[in-house]
Amino acid sequence: MQKQWIVGVFGLALIVGTARAGWEYTAVTKGEGGKHTAMVNNQMHALIDGTKARMEFVESGNPMMVAGNYLVTEDAGKTVYMVNPTEKTYSTWNMEAMLGLAGNMMSMMNMKVKDQQIEKLVEEKGERMLGQPTTHYKFHTSYTVEMNFMGMQHSTPTSLDEEIWTTAALTDAAAAFVPLRNSMKTGNAELDKLIADQKSRMKGFPLKMITTHHTTDPRGQARETTTTMEVTNLKQISPSASEFKLPSGYQAQETPVMPGLGGDAGKQGGGEKSNGENPFLKLLQQQLQKQQ
Repeated sequence: MQKQWIVGVFGLALIVGTARAGWEYTAVTKGEGGKHTAMVNNQMHALIDGTKARMEFVESGNPMMVAGNYLVTEDAGKTVYMVNPTEKTYSTWNMEAMLGLAGNMMSMMNMKVKDQQIEKLVEEKGERMLGQPTTHYKFHTSYTVEMNFMGMQHSTPTSLDEEIWTTAALTDAAAAFVPLRNSMKTGNAELDKLIADQKSRMKGFPLKMITTHHTTDPRGQARETTTTMEVTNLKQISPSASEFKLPSGYQAQETPVMPGLGGDAGKQGGGEKSNGENPFLKLLQQQLQKQQ
């Protein structure tokens, strides 16, 4: 479950960090093959104008990204807000803190990423998509996740097969989003290396991405999940500056401590206090015990 919301956050950063100047698009993401793949299912409507961006979640299976809510920035991602029109509230969306939380969790569980290998299999001229020329990529990534948590030791071989089509048409001034992309560090050296490798392996704005994730659990059971992201509509526009402003009268709300995990950890400011038990660690321990 933790992996799904990390993937969701990273995918958004990859898209925001590469588009620039006067575009509107719709992107659909679908997952299949695993228990929690429904969490990555979403449809997003986005507006990009220079260093400004707005991304609305039209449909979403991820409790971090509730349908109807939207992310907005006016400074290339240095400051990002999550706006909730239903409750008329907004909160700061701190991607660096979220990824840092993931790194802290990995350290807490003595989790290490080892034997990373990334291979570019294909880089060639691709088919035209939505009227845009594309570059077609294929990558194969493999690594092993080792964990020693509460007396339980696990080693999970993992591999990713990715097929990606990008266009250079939307990247005239992608450097404007460097602050957002550079903030994506968790504090865990191994995970940060994987993120850096992911960011550097392709050029352009992704119009379609197919990612197949293979793992083998401690019992030797192979698992496979596939996530497909595709931009289904793309056009140049001149959006109003008001699209990127926080709505008047909305109230600031504290960012959730642990978005998307439910229980006390997922409550925002003003909610009930936790009884001291960490629901994430409890859930993780239960899942690990099932694999013994």
